[in-house]
Amino acid sequence: MTRFLLIADTHWGAGTEGFKVQPKYDEKLPEILTALKAWLSENEPVDFILHGGDMVHHPTHTGIQQAIDHFQFDIPVHLCIGNHDLTIPDCLQDWLSIAPHFFDNNSPNYTVEAEDCIIHIIPNQYCDAPYFWERISEAHFLETQIQYLETQLSVRPESPHIILTHSPVLGIPVDRTGFDQPYHVPATKFTECVTQISEKFNIPCVLGAHSHVNMNEVQNGVHYITVSSLVETPFEFKLFEIDQSELKMTTLNLLERINFDAVYNFDKTFAQGRLCDRTFTKDLT
Repeated sequence: MTRFLLIADTHWGAGTEGFKVQPKYDEKLPEILTALKAWLSENEPVDFILHGGDMVHHPTHTGIQQAIDHFQFDIPVHLCIGNHDLTIPDCLQDWLSIAPHFFDNNSPNYTVEAEDCIIHIIPNQYCDAPYFWERISEAHFLETQIQYLETQLSVRPESPHIILTHSPVLGIPVDRTGFDQPYHVPATKFTECVTQISEKFNIPCVLGAHSHVNMNEVQNGVHYITVSSLVETPFEFKLFEIDQSELKMTTLNLLERINFDAVYNFDKTFAQGRLCDRTFTKDLT
């Protein structure tokens, strides 16, 4: 069995800036990661950690180096670079040169081959300039990314394949949030692109982040998942357990392990999601 964690939206260096759903404690990231390491030591084995993006709030040299210092684990950490990780033009090269261990093959697009599954990390784009985000957020993949993904999905077709990107593939319906409009709805072309690829290659689940909300929307047998922010109360992450016959997801939190006071906004409990957004088991046979 392969076991891995999904975390996201740690926004190191944000301070009082930035989007949030629940109260955020990004300045407490070192303490939160210490609690996560304690959880890992008590729940071995876990093979690796997937970070769904927005590891930092601004990708300065100092910010990236501090992220390297904070995200030192005894297991690999694989980063799907997010929009806040790309707010400086050409900063992708800084990530690849300063923090190459977060990636593979010196590329932000890469594949993690585990014994029981294959995970393809494909960070979506936001504007005409590749790997850069300022204000425009029209999620899409480059043609080269689509070609890479479809080529990799054709390898080991007998194994479950999972896709990790940063932006959600589907929006959250109004009946989950109480808002007037669906929440974090991506560009239609992005949704169509990812869903068509996922259904063509029989992908069991597509992982994402960005919305700071736990979501598990099922469409044509594919689970489209997002995870809430690790630095927002109650400091949640997801555990995936997979073998050739079954995929299981469980949402956990670190609230009882932290050593600082944290408040919770009960007007925005939708961030934690329904039970089905937090846990599911999928038959892969």
